Amino acid sequence: MSTNFSEPAAGSDWLVVGVGTPAGSDDEVGLALVRALSREARYNGRCRILEYPDAATVASSLLEWQQPVILVDAADMDLSAGEHRFFADTDASMILKDSSVSTHGLGLAEGLELARTLGFDRPIRIFGVQPFDLSPKQGLTREMSERFPSLLDALKTACSRLRA
Repeated sequence: MSTNFSEPAAGSDWLVVGVGTPAGSDDEVGLALVRALSREARYNGRCRILEYPDAATVASSLLEWQQPVILVDAADMDLSAGEHRFFADTDASMILKDSSVSTHGLGLAEGLELARTLGFDRPIRIFGVQPFDLSPKQGLTREMSERFPSLLDALKTACSRLRA
């Protein structure tokens, strides 16, 4: 399911897209971060939500938007839980751990590759957060909730670097 908070502001370049599953504990972190970011006037019209996305949904959304995108998602990157990394999609296959099944079916890296194969040629950056727990339950873990303010600040800094 894709949610538009409002239409993109005229001339805005980067969309900030929260990706995740609300029923997967810390897999919700991308959704929660982008929802929090969208409450700030500076990001009005620049935020989108992709709940329960599979690779085809990610690819088709990118092709529809035709704008540079910052994807915010829980990602297994072999970091300490609660840590984040900001990187280009061209590095996704090297950074995202591919030995586990994504909660989105085919993983984010496959969705990005599909979009590129189908002609999406805009810049993509990923703000990945290493989850504490991905078990099927509602809400972020206590540990992720405690890290949330610092993660939101880090996301704002990453967006500012790109003038999202």
